[in-house]
Amino acid sequence: MTFAGTLSPVALAAATLIMAIGSACQASVGIGMALVAAPVLALIEPRFIPGPMLLAGVVLAWATAYRERGSLDTRGLGISFIGLAGGTVIGALLLKVLSGPMLSKVFGLVIMTAVAVSVLAPPIEASRLALLLGGGAAGVMGTMVGIHGPPIAIVFQHAPPAVARAMIGAFSVCAYVGTVLALVAVGLFGQYELSLAAVLLPGVTAGLLAAPFVAERIDRRRLRVAILLVSATSGAILLLR
Repeated sequence: MTFAGTLSPVALAAATLIMAIGSACQASVGIGMALVAAPVLALIEPRFIPGPMLLAGVVLAWATAYRERGSLDTRGLGISFIGLAGGTVIGALLLKVLSGPMLSKVFGLVIMTAVAVSVLAPPIEASRLALLLGGGAAGVMGTMVGIHGPPIAIVFQHAPPAVARAMIGAFSVCAYVGTVLALVAVGLFGQYELSLAAVLLPGVTAGLLAAPFVAERIDRRRLRVAILLVSATSGAILLLR
């Protein structure tokens, strides 16, 4: 099956544009790809989420991790991976059970939960338990709707910026690949989803190229607020439609 017969040129252009915007935000301020792109992509074509978006996003996550590779804490990363593995399995099974007419509402609820976690979570330290629980929560949320970032970002919120970027980038590479493999295992990722991922790659590339311009010219705090507002609005639309 190919995407050409089911998505209009306007839909394809919109998907590419929103992926470019999300990728530029992610590369410049540390959040944005999933929080911005996931809810809008779900409105365009629900099957963009989570597998195709995450597979395309591997390039973005790898670029971030590679740039800050000297700041990686491999021990902490290993602990978070244990939680990630368990959460990914749980998320894939839940997604398999919940797939159907109610799936868009599930997407909307999880997206709004991710926004609430980003805004309301109290300060915590990157202890072993926090790494384990953050990795697990990221696995569940990421596998269900493609948003791994908020739980693990909270764990590293007080780390030096280079360490936070390196850890979140490396975590995301493994999380995205693991989620896609889990979706393949439960029959929720095939040729159609692979073609959708290919559609999104130009947007990721454009976002990476635009990121330096965004970082230099846009206030990061205001951009973060805008990202969360867009995500919450799109999540509400999915929940209510």
